[in-house]
Amino acid sequence: MFDDEIEGLFEALENNTRREILRRLILDDTYAFEMSRMIGVSQQAINKQLEMLLKANLISVVGVIPSSSGASRKIYRPTGFSTMIVDYSRNFFEVKRYPIEIEHDGNVDITSDSNLDLLRNLREINGKIENVMAEREKLVKKKDAVLGKLNQKVVSFSSDPMTRDILLTFLDNLSIQETALKFGLPEEFINEKIMKFLV
Repeated sequence: MFDDEIEGLFEALENNTRREILRRLILDDTYAFEMSRMIGVSQQAINKQLEMLLKANLISVVGVIPSSSGASRKIYRPTGFSTMIVDYSRNFFEVKRYPIEIEHDGNVDITSDSNLDLLRNLREINGKIENVMAEREKLVKKKDAVLGKLNQKVVSFSSDPMTRDILLTFLDNLSIQETALKFGLPEEFINEKIMKFLV
C-alpha cells in the first residue's frame, strides 16, 4: 500500500537529474552552482531539483558558505537513506521502504583497512546480498502462488462485490484494523466477514 512518503520518494527518484544530484552528493557535500557545473544543467534547474529532494527528505542543508558573486551558498548533504523493495507479481503489488541507519565507520566491523582487503570485503558483501535476493525471489514466488489460491477462493466464496473487496484488501495487508480504516467500517464487521471466509 502506498503512503505519502513512498509517493514522494518515487516522484523524487523518477528524474535523471535528481538521481545524478544524489550520486554527486554521496561523494561530497556541495552547493547548487558547483552541481550545475558538474552535471551540465543550469543552476536554476538544479535549484528546482534540490527543492524536490529536500521535500522527499533525501537531502538536507548542512551549512552555508559565503559567495563573492551574491548571496551565501547552501551546502547540501544526502539523508534519509533506505532500501526500497517493489514486488510486482501476478497476484500482488507491494512497495516497502526500510530505513538504513548509517553508522560511523568506527561502529562497523571492518577487520582490515587495506584497499585490497576492503575490495575483497565489498565483493563478499555483494555476493551475500545476491544470495539473500535469490532466496527472497523464491519466497515471493511462493507468496504469489498462495495468494493466487486465496484470491480464487475469495471469488468463489462470495458474489457480493463489497465482501470480495474487504477480503482481498485484508489478504493484501493482513490487518483487520487497516482494512476497517480503508472501508470506514467497524473492525467487528470486518472481522465477521473474515471469520466466515476462514471457516
